[in-house]
Parts: sequence; structure tokens; C-alpha cells
Amino acid sequence: MLQASVEDLTDILAFNSSLYDAETGNSLKASIREDLARVEGADRLADYLQDRVDRSVIFHLFRRRFLLDNNIMFRGGLHEDVDYMFHALMRARSIKSLDRQIYRKLDTQGSIVNSLSTRHVDGFFDALDAMHALVADTPMWPDLKNPFLTGIINVTASRLLRLLPGKVVKLEDAGKILSTLHGRVVRSMKLAELAYPLPVQPSGFRTKYRITFDAFMNGMEKGDTTEDMLKAFAEIAPKLWSCYDLHHSILLGPGEVRTCCKRFTYEGELKGDVVLFGGNGKDFEFTYSDIKQAKDALFLEINRDNSDECRGCPFLKFEDWGRPLNQGVKYLSFEHHSLCNMRCTYCSETYFGGKKPAYDAGAFIDTLKDAKALENMEYIVWGGGEPTVEPRFDELLSKLAEGISNVKQRVITNATMYSEPLADLLRKDQAHIVTSIDAGNSNNFNEIRKYKHFARVFENLRRYAACSSRNVVIKYILLPENSSSDELRQYADLIVENGLTDCNFQISCDFKTDRVTDDQLVSIVELHHLLRVRGARLIFLDDLVWQRILTVTPDTLELLKSKLESSVLETAFEPVHPEGVVVWGIGGQAQIIRRKSQFFKTSKIAYFIDPRPEMIGQRLGGIEVRAPHSALSDDLPIMIGAVQSAPEIYDQIEALGISPQRILQKVIL
Repeated sequence: MLQASVEDLTDILAFNSSLYDAETGNSLKASIREDLARVEGADRLADYLQDRVDRSVIFHLFRRRFLLDNNIMFRGGLHEDVDYMFHALMRARSIKSLDRQIYRKLDTQGSIVNSLSTRHVDGFFDALDAMHALVADTPMWPDLKNPFLTGIINVTASRLLRLLPGKVVKLEDAGKILSTLHGRVVRSMKLAELAYPLPVQPSGFRTKYRITFDAFMNGMEKGDTTEDMLKAFAEIAPKLWSCYDLHHSILLGPGEVRTCCKRFTYEGELKGDVVLFGGNGKDFEFTYSDIKQAKDALFLEINRDNSDECRGCPFLKFEDWGRPLNQGVKYLSFEHHSLCNMRCTYCSETYFGGKKPAYDAGAFIDTLKDAKALENMEYIVWGGGEPTVEPRFDELLSKLAEGISNVKQRVITNATMYSEPLADLLRKDQAHIVTSIDAGNSNNFNEIRKYKHFARVFENLRRYAACSSRNVVIKYILLPENSSSDELRQYADLIVENGLTDCNFQISCDFKTDRVTDDQLVSIVELHHLLRVRGARLIFLDDLVWQRILTVTPDTLELLKSKLESSVLETAFEPVHPEGVVVWGIGGQAQIIRRKSQFFKTSKIAYFIDPRPEMIGQRLGGIEVRAPHSALSDDLPIMIGAVQSAPEIYDQIEALGISPQRILQKVIL
């Protein structure tokens, strides 16, 4: 096998390795390397500097003549293989890789790689300086300058985190190591003509190593004690960048599996709906284990700042996440086909392109149940494509309901077809539906949704509402063609005529737009008001709206008020609540409203409410998170700070015996 892998011109052969405990002989890692594709790549030097290519000589074979001809030799000191490998990668004409565990590495306590001292620091920085000397006067240096800086950051931060208890054997005092490390950082940056402080990406993203490096450099500049700096490193150590969807969600798309359903704009490009695998137009099968493996890989790339698809995402948070899906699946979305009987103007072929399922969703549900991955489930969503037109919908809906009756399945349906199993789950409080109307009359409905049976949609909504009106959400996506005052009134009147005011109402906007304009805000306020004065149970603006609303200022509100009719203006906006407001919900919606609205510039938050035991007693921005029953001890007004779970929160408030009159019903901006 080795002979077949080494061609006449191959200078370096990279291979894989396994890791074993030196004392017990137990396997710790079956496969160490994830970089074999990179080691052969044209960008291998930049990748090497940024710690994306393994630095261990022991995982490589070298042609002897190649080493001699290029005078590639080990220097003295520790970590001498770091610059040796760089020199070899720089000079090699041909590099091949073999994904086979040739080497068996033993993890030995107290070894060079498992200990830390000033000698280790000097060894790494001697290697960095030697690598700089190899390329500083070459045409390669301009392209390698930023990767070299990343190398300094990564080496520094990785040594800092090793100072924490339980990481490695510390052979010297932490203060002495910190002082040596700082001196070597300053020296290496000066050699490379780099200066601190360093610039930050427009998105504000910094890798964990960069955050650690900045804490160290700033701490040294301020004269922080060793104890203070170690405490700061300990707070950073368990954290990594991720998002709720990457860690807790599985989203089945037409012919592909996604890790998120969020959309955002970064540097003028619409991004999101990140695909894990699939998308090649062929039928395929997969398991829950396959998804976990793909998520682990994406998680790693995000934290290396090497994920183009997630770069600039506003939903990424630097927290202690653990591994993706370490608690099973909490959010499961079925959009596994693009079969639909509508062609909405704001939609795309992704959702109405007529693609049949490319994989067996039922078989995948079985793998979830076998892995006991549904035990912490919080949300199940059916979208697409129109869920009810897929022949197996009723079967799959019922299959999922078995054994997880405590979780409501959320079905985003256009209500053109009536599903009895879905109606039964509505009655049992095991499902709710979301239906977009987006028009106040049949003609405009036909134009926007490309469907002629406007009356049939309302008929099915009446039937579903008869099963459980509180489990029905009626959505209105505001577009230029459906936002006139007359049309909004017609829509609100239709809600009354069809006896649907006990349902819940979601106001949304076109996800393809970058921002909500002032005119759209006027329509949002007007529609909210029209539904409220007609007795709608619950009205809320969704996350698409709030993501696209710029920070609301007093000038914004004055401009809106100048454009609104006096009858709307008098009662539309939620007044100031100087005594305080209770915010029920601590997720992204609550935080974005708190950050962007003018309302919370004048109305303080008394406390947050969250039912999860692990969150009770925590503080968000200095404000305490309390249990739901805490709201019984006062009469403060309550704002529901959620989207998908807003109707359930409303139910929870009623179930506690709290008057719905306490729920803020007017527009909050």
C-alpha cells in the first residue's frame, strides 16, 4: 500500500494515525487527522500557519534525497518539528496523502506535548520566527502575513488555555510563563511588522483563540494579576461559537439536509439555509449518526473561521455549547419536498418546484427513535412545499406523534386541503397550524398566491379553528401589493366574518428584503391595530420583521405617527410603563426587541420569565430570570417575547390564572 502511494516525484507522504492511552492501552481516538486534503493543497503554507495542517513530523514520510537537497534540518530546542514541517511543505514539489492509520501514537502523561514551561513557549516562538525567516524576503510573504499573525494568536492562546487546571503538567510558575509568552509575542510581531491592537472583522467575529489572545494582551497592558488573567481564561475556555440550530436542530429540505433555516445578509449577499449534505439531485439515505458527524465538522470549521456559509451570521453566539446534538434533537423541521399547489410571488422553486422526496423521511424518523434522540424535543415543524399534498403526510404526522405527545407539531399549511389526523392532533393539543392569507380579497389572493379557491382556504380554517382556535395561527406577509389601508381592512373584516378572532395572528414581511421601510412599518402598525380592535386573541410581529427593522428612535416614531390615520394613532402604540414590564421569554426575539425598540428605552424590564430550571436565577444584562409563577406576585404588564412559542406562552399565562388583560396587546416599537 505504501509503495503504491509513493510515486517517483513524491517528496512527502502524509498519513493518518490513531491515539492510545500510554498507561491503559485504551483507544482514545481512532483517527487523528482531518487535514489530509489540505496538506496536498496549494494553500498548505497558509493553512499550516493557521493550524489547519498537522505539525507533527511523525505523521509523514520524507524522501531522503529531497531533505538533503533542500538542507531541511532540525534546529535545537523544543518543538523543532514545527518549523521543520513548514520548511518541508514549502520546498516539496509533490505531496501525497494516505488516509490510513499507519502510526499508533501514545498519549503519555508528562510528555513534551502534555507539559508546559518557558522552554515550551520559547520552542514554539523560535519555530514561528524561523518560519518567518524562511518566507519574509520571498514573494509569498504578503499572502502569508495574515496567516502568520493567526499563527501567533493560535500558539499564544493555546498555551494560555493550557495554564488552566487539569490541562497539562505545569513545570513553572504561571506568572513566569505569562511574562515569557508576552515578551515572545511582542518580539515576533515586531519581526513581522505587526502591531497590537488588531483589527476586527466587520461582523465582530473573533475566534476563541483571538478572544483569549485579546484578553491576555489587554490584561498584560493593564497590569492584571496572574490570578485575574487565569480567571478570565477559565471563563473563555468552555465557550465556542455556535447557534441554536447547529446544536439542536435538524432541517430536512428538498433533496438535502440543512442545519439551519435562518436567512441573513452579509456584505450584500443573502446567506443562510446552510446545507449539511445532499443537493446533488439524486436520491439518498442517511441516519441520525450521519447528521451528527456533519454537524461536528461544520462546528469545527466555524470556530476556525473557515466556514464561508456561516461567516457574518448574526445568530452565532460565543457560549458553552458542548457538542452538536449532545442533548438530542430539540427542533425538527420537515421540508423534504417542494410539492405545492400554490406559486406565491414571494416564494421560490425551492418550495414549489415539484420535487418529490429524495429520501425516506419515515426511515429517518425510525433512526431518531432508535437513537433516543427525541427525548428533549421542543419543536417539530412541517413546511416546504405544502405538507398536506405529500401522500405520506398523514402517516408521518401520526408516526411522530407516537411517544412524544408532549410536543406540539407545528404545521405550516396553506389550508387548501383538510387533514383529519391533523385536526385530531389540534383537538388533543398536540399540534398547531400556521396559514398565510396575504390578501383581503379573492382577486389579490389569486395574484399573490396563484390559487383561485380563496373561500376554500377560509372554510378549512373554520374547520380547524372549530377543533381548537388557540392552535391556529393566521399569518399575513406584508408586500407592496397587499399593504393598502383598504386591503388591510378587508382582511381584518374577513377574519371577523369567518369567526376567527379567537385564533392567533402573525405579521410578517418578505424575507428577500434587506430592511423594513417606514411605509412598511406604517402598514404593520395599521394591521396590528385593525386586528386588535376587532378582538383578535393574540397578535405578534415575527422574527423576519424584527431582524429587518432598524433601531427605532423617537424620530422614527414621530414619522410613523405623522403617516397614520388619527383613529389608528390614538390607540395603536403601547404606552410607556415606567413601573416595569415582565418579558416572558429570553430567546432571540426577546433580545432583539429589547435592543432595537424605543419602547424599552423608556419602559424598564422588571424581570424575565423562563420555565427551564437551569435558566431560573440567571441574569441577562443584569436582569434576573424568574420562574413563571413569579408573575403571580405582582400586577406588572407582560410582554410575550417569542415567535413560534407565542401562542403557547399565552396559554401558559392563562393556565396560571393570570388575567390576559396583563398581556401587552398594542404595538411595541
